[in-house]
Amino acid sequence: MKKVNQRAAIAALTVLIGGGSLLPFQTQAASLAPLANIQQTAVTSFSQQAEQAIQQLVSQGVLTGYEDGQMRAEKHVTNAELIKMIILALELDQSGEVQNNNGKKDKWYTPYVETAAANGLIDSADKFQPNKPAAGADAAPMIAKALQRDVKSVQYWMEGFKIGNHTLTRGEAAQLLVLSKKAVRSAAAEIVSIKALNAITFEVVFTAPLTVEDETTAAANANFAFDHDLKLVNQPRLKTGSVATYIVPVQTMTPGTTYTTNYKGKKSHSATASAEKIQLNDVRQVTSDTFEVDSFRTEGVVDYGYLISAYAGSRGANAIVLDENNHYNGQPMQVISSLAARQATLTPEGGAPITVGYVGFTQSTDGKQEPKFRLPAGTSLQPGVKYTVTSNWFELENNTFTAQAIPPLAIASVSKIDAAALTVTLTADPEDELFAYRSIQLKGSDGTLLTAQYKVQTRKGAAGVFELQNNGKLAEGVDYEIAPVGSWAVADQVTLESE
Repeated sequence: MKKVNQRAAIAALTVLIGGGSLLPFQTQAASLAPLANIQQTAVTSFSQQAEQAIQQLVSQGVLTGYEDGQMRAEKHVTNAELIKMIILALELDQSGEVQNNNGKKDKWYTPYVETAAANGLIDSADKFQPNKPAAGADAAPMIAKALQRDVKSVQYWMEGFKIGNHTLTRGEAAQLLVLSKKAVRSAAAEIVSIKALNAITFEVVFTAPLTVEDETTAAANANFAFDHDLKLVNQPRLKTGSVATYIVPVQTMTPGTTYTTNYKGKKSHSATASAEKIQLNDVRQVTSDTFEVDSFRTEGVVDYGYLISAYAGSRGANAIVLDENNHYNGQPMQVISSLAARQATLTPEGGAPITVGYVGFTQSTDGKQEPKFRLPAGTSLQPGVKYTVTSNWFELENNTFTAQAIPPLAIASVSKIDAAALTVTLTADPEDELFAYRSIQLKGSDGTLLTAQYKVQTRKGAAGVFELQNNGKLAEGVDYEIAPVGSWAVADQVTLESE
């Protein structure tokens, strides 16, 4: 038998059988029954592992064995064969394609290709090359689409199996699909374990990923039943690279409290609250009514936006995968979960404390972790006054700043996108997310008054999209005079002609 690297074999087996919280099967003994025969010694050959994965798919009707009894794990698969394997292994709906093609004189793979196209796994059935050898680079996005999650996770699983972008063998495809099958979403998912990562975050491992509907904030709050009146503040988010491990943002926990929860009324699980606060670095003023705090990945603090499946595709090189102990490149990482509805306390020297609210969609923008907080409407920071920032969920290494007189942003122009949306352009790029929750007013030459609010995360340089509120529409032939709502900006004779 060909020798294999023992360390590499252990790593491959760990991934295959689910070692670590990224692939959380070690706590799911019942679900491991089909894979029990794979838990062999670390020197088990990769070909044997592949053949055993193939046998599992054969037993499930995904693959057909050869008449001579050989599994032929090293045989390369075509695109058509891979598509069929994905559809059957991951149980995609074939009702509208496979059964309705009975009696057609098409190729054997036609119904599977049409099913793949209908589910978005491929762009077009017409352009599909069925007999071309299947490449790993093409398999990852198809499997991700079938699982309704990110490509980066599938690529991470492939790395565990030492699968590159070369042509896939039957054995490689089988091993990847045996694992991917564990990542099929399920309305019957149950909690396996729960632990507190910090004062505002739980990490919860499920038997399977939740359905997309069950991941919504409303459904999650209804399905999680925490005692001590603890609530979620945002939806649970799948960790990139995991099968069914979630980051769950909650209200600030009370230190020393043991929280018990069940999910959909099933078995209860308990976890002790964490007293650990998020460790932030510095604070600075950014506008007359807004300040920001920052943290750095190099110092062991990372925003969950870089760790979750939902955002992996849009984060580019900033997206990362943490190991089962939430380490990255050997460094322990503190995870900042959703800051929705979070608050802090701002205390002016010699004055009374002021409660300030987090400005949504600013906790991680442009690759930076700089969440912003805003004073109550109509109030502003007083130049020359020293302020101290405190919170029950974060700690700042430097928690004071002295306010300065910062001029408002200047609106250079406003242009029409359509009857309900506008582009607002500043005189200069603020190089930061300073549009958040800001509005402008449009006074029409016909006497009408409209309000438009910034559409979050649409800023590109100096320009951002603003949407008319309350079903407002621009009227043709009406000229509008632009004025900012509040003191966040100025607009010197800025007008919009609606054609």
